[in-house]
Formats: sequence, structure tokens, C-alpha cells
Amino acid sequence: MANEHILVVDDDPIIRKSLQEMLRIEHYEVDSASDGSEALRKLDQSSVDVVLTDVKMPTVGGFELLSKIKSSSPDTVVILMTGYGSIDDAVNGIKAGAYEYITKPLNDNEIKLVIDKSLEHLRLRKENESLKRRLGLRFNLNSLLGSDIKMQKVFGLIETVGGTEATVLIHGQSGTGKTMVARCVHYNSPRRNAPLVEISCGALPENLLESELFGHVKGSFTGAVATKIGKFEAAKGGTVFLDEIDVLPLVLQVKLLGVLQDRRFEKIGSNETLTADVRMIAAANQDLDQLIKEGKFRQDLYYRLNVVPVYLPTLSERVGDIPILAEHFVESYAERNHKDVAGLADEALDMMARYSWPGNVRELENAVERAIILAKGRYITAKDLPEVLQDNKGIERDDSAKVGPLKEELDTAEKAILDRALKQNEWNRHKTAAMLGINRTTLYHKMKKYGWI
Repeated sequence: MANEHILVVDDDPIIRKSLQEMLRIEHYEVDSASDGSEALRKLDQSSVDVVLTDVKMPTVGGFELLSKIKSSSPDTVVILMTGYGSIDDAVNGIKAGAYEYITKPLNDNEIKLVIDKSLEHLRLRKENESLKRRLGLRFNLNSLLGSDIKMQKVFGLIETVGGTEATVLIHGQSGTGKTMVARCVHYNSPRRNAPLVEISCGALPENLLESELFGHVKGSFTGAVATKIGKFEAAKGGTVFLDEIDVLPLVLQVKLLGVLQDRRFEKIGSNETLTADVRMIAAANQDLDQLIKEGKFRQDLYYRLNVVPVYLPTLSERVGDIPILAEHFVESYAERNHKDVAGLADEALDMMARYSWPGNVRELENAVERAIILAKGRYITAKDLPEVLQDNKGIERDDSAKVGPLKEELDTAEKAILDRALKQNEWNRHKTAAMLGINRTTLYHKMKKYGWI
């Protein structure tokens, strides 16, 4: 941040002047006030990054000023100064939201250090908030692509469940987009500003998984050289996403069931009970019903997790979405790799439609990224695609699902798309027509056709 603005508040004019001079030498923009009342007036007139205020002042004192600043401008950093310091005052000041509490006589080097640290803290906090905003935009409902009716149902379910606290269990094969759905649920929920902590249960050995989830205290087992915060503690106020829940060992399934039932847990080696203030989202690659029959997954845990089930179709079950997804990946990876690739040739799209995609959307993404790198022209051709697509040696696609008359199938898909677009635009016809690239008269007739007007 350039030209950080600091406000010095003290009823002693000598202290005010000396602090102003010292901070201006450090190239800060500095203003001053003789008491809390004057400080509040100046805060109303301009934004301030750091307020350096005395505690004992006439009219509005430092603690009252701190309280008012935190109510009206919570991002402003407040540093308290006093010549009558006590441990209780320091503790109360920090609890009330002060960044630091320093005692007089003031030391220039100490002041510089505290202000530097406070501004770094402010920078990191703003960067973190900016990152969360970007993530929220990236994982809004518009980031999920697909016009297939199965995916439209998924989008509607995410929109419905996002604003609740319900536990969500995502079912789907590897590569179908379970992580993307989990992130969309989190970033469309009231917990969006708190952490989303993700852990893949299959990526860690059993002896480390419990520590990753719940943490441990120093000395609780060989190698525990320091106390560790687990995922449930790190995600306080936010969401925990447990991917590959189907490989979770039975002993940890019992402990996870306790967390879901009582919202409490203990670190390894600790008797202190901690509260799990988190929302749970889990995902499974395997059929949990079959694992329950085999005695590999607890039925009571399944019922706790499966409050709102989300079933993601395989890519071979939504062939119509392949062009949409492929073009999206072309745009993304062409820009990332500085390649002038405009899209896919018809022969490439035909080849993609005939392939079974056992790796689902992830495999499609990897195929497009590879093709972008190898493409020599403005359009990806069949020769640019992986050999497995060219040889068409993928698993045979299941085409057994009953298909109705073409008009009915097209009407069903069109109605789902219109419904989603209207809801996203709060049923504003002008915005919806613009989003869909049609005129309002056409939209009106379609709404009438489907019984919405």
C-alpha cells in the first residue's frame, strides 16, 4: 500500500508533534488530533490505515475511541499508548480489538516496529479478503458448466442447499467435479468468508490421517515434536470438505460420527474438548451402499453424512455438454499458454463425442490442455488429440438410458436453462434475455409456453 495514512491522537502537544515528525521522516502520511472527539471527526472526513492513540484523554478516551472505530471502520488498525500501563488494561485493549498496547515513555524504534508490523498485518488481511472475493466469483453457480438436464438438477440443488447448514454428501466417479461442487456450496453459503479446508482421505496414511483431521499435542506420540492444529480446528466458522470419505478407516469413522453428532472433538493426547464450528461436506468415489454391506463403512455415519445427497453424472452420461466444456478449456488454456487457438474443428468434436471418457471432466480438461500445446493452427484437429481418442479404445459408453422424442428432450433441456437463467436474474426479463442472447419477445413466448406467465 502506498502513502499509508496514520492518525496520531494524544492530548499532549509535544508527543503529538514528535510522533508526527518521526513518522513523516518514515514517509507516512500523518495527521493528528488532540482527543477522541477530534479524531472521530477526522475519521469521518478521510480513511485512515492506523490510529495511534493515547488511552487517557479528555472527552472521548482511547478505549471509547477504539470501540467506535471498530464499529464504524473495522479494517482500521488501532494501537493504544498509555503512561499508566497495566496488564489488565493491555488484555482488555487487545480483547476489544486493539492491534497492540504500548507504554510511555515511547521509544521511536518500538513505535516504528509496531507500525510496520501493523501495516503488514493490514496488507495480508486485505490480500486475504481479495482472494476470498476472487474465489467467491470463481466458484459461483455460473462457474459450473452444462446444459444437460442432470447437471441442471445439480445446479438447482446447490442453489437450494447453499444457504443452509445441511451436511452434503457428493456421489460421483473420479473426475466428475466433486471438488468444484464442494467449493460452490461453500462460496454460496453464509460461511463463505470463513475458511474452506479440504482434505483427501486417500492421500494420507492411516497413522497420519487422525492427526490431520483433529490435531495433536506435543509429545502425544513419537515424532510429535510440536502441537498441531487439525483441519476441524483450522476451519472454525467455515467448511470442512472430506474427499474420498469411502477410504476412511473404521476407527476414524467412529470419531467422525462423534463430531457430526456432538460437534465436539479432542486432539490426540489431549483431554480438552474443542467445539467443531464447521459445516461438513463429504465426497465418495465408491458406492457407499455396497461398502456398508461389506462392513467397510458405518451405516450410522452414512446417514449422518447423506443429509443432502448430490449425484454427479459421468461425462458419458452428459455427452451434450462435451462441446461446452471443451470450448471453455480451450479458452482457458490458450490464454494461459499464450497460444492463438480459437476453438475445436468439427472432426475433433466428433471424436470427443464418440469417446467414453473414463476419467470424466478431468480427463477432458487434460486432453484439451495437451491439444492446445501441440496445436499448430488456430483450431484443434483430431490429430492434436491424445492417441486413445484417435484409436477410440475407451470403455464403451452406456447408451441404455431411454431417450424420448427429440422435441421433448430439447424442450426439457430448454426449460431447465430458462428456469436457471430467470432465477439468477430474479425473473427480470430484460436481464435474462440479454444473458441468453435472445430478444424479450422470444423470452416472453417461451415463458408462456412453459406456463410461467
